[in-house]
Parts: sequence; structure tokens; C-alpha cells
Amino acid sequence: MKVIFLLLKIILFPLYGLYYAVIFLRNWLFDVGIMKSVSPKVLTINVGNLSLGGTGKTPHVEYLVRLLSDKYKVSTLSRGYGRKTKGFIVADNQASAETIGDEPMQYYLKFKNKINVTVCENRVEGVEEIGRKLGDNQLIILDDAFQHRKIAPYFNLLLSDYNKPFYEDSLVPFGRLRDIRNSAKRADAVIITKCPSLLTKQEKATIRNAVLAYTKADIPVFFSKIHYQEITGYTTKNVFETTKNIGVLTAIAKPEVFVKYLSEKNLSIGKIFDFPDHYAFTRKDIDKVLGESHESLQLITTEKDMVKLKPQLSENEIKRFFYVPIEIEIENKTTFDTLINSKIHSFYQKISH
Repeated sequence: MKVIFLLLKIILFPLYGLYYAVIFLRNWLFDVGIMKSVSPKVLTINVGNLSLGGTGKTPHVEYLVRLLSDKYKVSTLSRGYGRKTKGFIVADNQASAETIGDEPMQYYLKFKNKINVTVCENRVEGVEEIGRKLGDNQLIILDDAFQHRKIAPYFNLLLSDYNKPFYEDSLVPFGRLRDIRNSAKRADAVIITKCPSLLTKQEKATIRNAVLAYTKADIPVFFSKIHYQEITGYTTKNVFETTKNIGVLTAIAKPEVFVKYLSEKNLSIGKIFDFPDHYAFTRKDIDKVLGESHESLQLITTEKDMVKLKPQLSENEIKRFFYVPIEIEIENKTTFDTLINSKIHSFYQKISH
């Protein structure tokens, strides 16, 4: 096995080297100004990462929405990964995961009365369209735009998974990074996500030092953990029974974390159905899952998967489906909230002069 792995590394090394060179050159061209970045006139806060996914961007975007939407007119702007549409779209009552993507659809279902949810594959165009079509907008939260150098957010928030931090990871195909580690220097703050409940001061100091080896000097480093809420039925009539067997159905980047959580609740997991991240479930997929599980099996999904599955289920099928909403808890929450609010205050002071 070690020999095969070594051979694969040798075979893939030229691809790795080429990818590294392309990413490095592209970043250098932006850094020296040969390729241009646009700094929007509107306040933009980006929530992004250096990896291919699985760092918890969605609950962190939701955290910012809860923090800011009562004080400002907020819009979220996402690419809308996996949608079957193109161009700029403002979510409305006809929106679905197919038209705007699963994560934006989750934002819309939760916050449609508080914010505007928008999608556009071109972030610069998306910001401009928000300005044209949503005139009262005051703040845009960019979902996953760290690698989009054509736009320069006012505040760049970099997320990194505690279980595989960027400073210990490698570019694909040898790792999960889609950008080089040194790109962390564009971050204005870093959050280490999915942390265990207890981190020692020594461990946090070690992580901070490792992060600061790649970032600007003395930028703040925060730590967050996932807070799983109660298992919730797809309809209010559903009552989850802890004594029954469950099946786990996911289409997320790192399903093992979700499965581990359910296992630690002493739930009896009978089946695991694992699909690729952002997978667009079809009716055929649902029939296969239902066909391979006993009718008494309760099926638990993530909230992101729920928004794609629920519209396709019959009234009878939906009784078997449950999901787990999540939020994040940020250590030193007051310090983090103060930082965000002070950055917003600084922005508005700057443009008023």
C-alpha cells in the first residue's frame, strides 16, 4: 500500500507543481496590480476559506446575519453552487435549491423577512446588481469569495477547520487546499472552526502561532464550535423517537463529523447514505434510499440537505424525515462582535469624509 501511495505521489507531482505555479502566478499578478481587484463602494464582509469546503461557512454567515440584520439592510451574495440557473437572482417565494443553490435557499427559508438573498457567479457583477436593484442595501455578506481576487472585500474573514487547518494542509491533489497557504495574508481575521468543547490555553497559543506564520502580523484569531440543536421533523407533526433505528442521509463535505455527533447521542444508526457535497438529489435517489431502508427507519439529514429533499417528498414519505439545525458558538463572542461592529463603524466614517 505504501508503494502504491508513493507511486501515486510521483505520478501526480507534475500536476501539483503546475497547479501551484498557476495559483502563485495568479495571486502575484493581483498583488502587484497587473490584474485588477475591484473594491466595492458598498460595505462587504467576506466569509471564505482556502480549502475545497467543509469549514462551516454557512453557519458563520448565519451568525453574521443574526448579528447585523437588525441594524442594517443586509444582503447575502453567493455563487449558488449546484443551481441550474445562471446570472444574478434575488430569491423570492418561487426560489428553490435548483434555482439558487442549497445554501442560499437555507438562508432564504430562515431569514427571508430580514435580508435579501442573492446569487451570482460573478461576484463583482453581483455586487453591482445589488446596488442597482436593491437600493436600500447597506451591507453585503459575501459567501465563499476568498479566492475571487477580482473583488476586494472591505473585511475578509478566513475560516479553517480545526481538524485539518490550512497550515497543515496541501494543495490538491495532495490535500484539500484550492489556494496556497500564503494567501492567508489577505485575511483580516481568522476563525478556527469545529473546535472541540475544551481547548487548552497552550493549544490555542500553538494554533495562533501557526496561523500567524502565514497572515499579517497580529490579526485576531478566534475559535468556534458547532452547536447542534434538537432533531427536528421536516414537518411540525413529526415526532422523533430516540429508541428507533435511524438512517443518516447527507450530501456534505465531511459527513463523518455529523455521523459522529449522532453516534455520541447513543442513537442506533442502521444505514448511512453518503452523497457528494452539494449533490442535487433526484427522485430516483430518494426512491433508492427509501427502497434500501425499512419503513420504520427514521432518516436524519443536515439542514442544507433538507431544503433539497423536502420539496420532493410525498406527504407520507415526509413523516420519516428529520434534520438537525446547527448554529456556531464563538469563543470571546463579545470581542468578535465588537470587532465586526467597529469595522462597520470605520467604514461608514471613512465614506462620510
